[in-house]
Amino acid sequence: MGIRRVAIVASLTAVAAWLAQPSVRRAAKSMRTSSAPGAGAYELVAGWFLGGYYRDIARDCAAALTGVAEPSILEIGPGPGHLAERLLDLLPGAHWMGIDIDPAMLGAAERRLARAGTRDRATLVEGDVAQMPFPDASFDLVVSSLSAHHWPDTTAGFAEIRRVLRPDGHALVYDLPPRWGHIETGSAGLDAANAIFGDFERTRARGVGPLTIVWRADLRP
Repeated sequence: MGIRRVAIVASLTAVAAWLAQPSVRRAAKSMRTSSAPGAGAYELVAGWFLGGYYRDIARDCAAALTGVAEPSILEIGPGPGHLAERLLDLLPGAHWMGIDIDPAMLGAAERRLARAGTRDRATLVEGDVAQMPFPDASFDLVVSSLSAHHWPDTTAGFAEIRRVLRPDGHALVYDLPPRWGHIETGSAGLDAANAIFGDFERTRARGVGPLTIVWRADLRP
């Protein structure tokens, strides 16, 4: 075997060994589910750049729950809990439940809510949006932010959202334009909601000039 071939084989072996490390596998999985290499990186970026964004969503949710004294809220893909913290602060009578496929994100959210003093009004569940372990008609509001384009089966996810919503409840789902999400993950994103909810209200939540960065979908059962 020539020296060049030996070098190539050695290099490929080293790369394979590196990719096999648990930390690298965890980072790769996190990139698929949150576009970040881990909960710590996501929390840092969200804290720096998305504070106002989460504040606005929390206010939007609070307005949607006007007249509901003790609302039950489900957040899908809560990440490290930035939105949950703001929701529980704005809605002192609310109980919040967060479901995420990444246990590291749930751990970060739990620590954040504990620091905020609202952990007793929160429940964290590890699970998949396509098979949520909740009874029918459980929630007054379902909210999700920048998560839908990561769902492996978006149609099943929206079907589950409709199943767990109370008859007079609704869902607020914020996500990238479907074309962007499809490029990143191959997902249909918000477009998949049409098959479950029919026509729904879609408005611009964030953008720069004529460019929409985040759409807001208001979904009713």
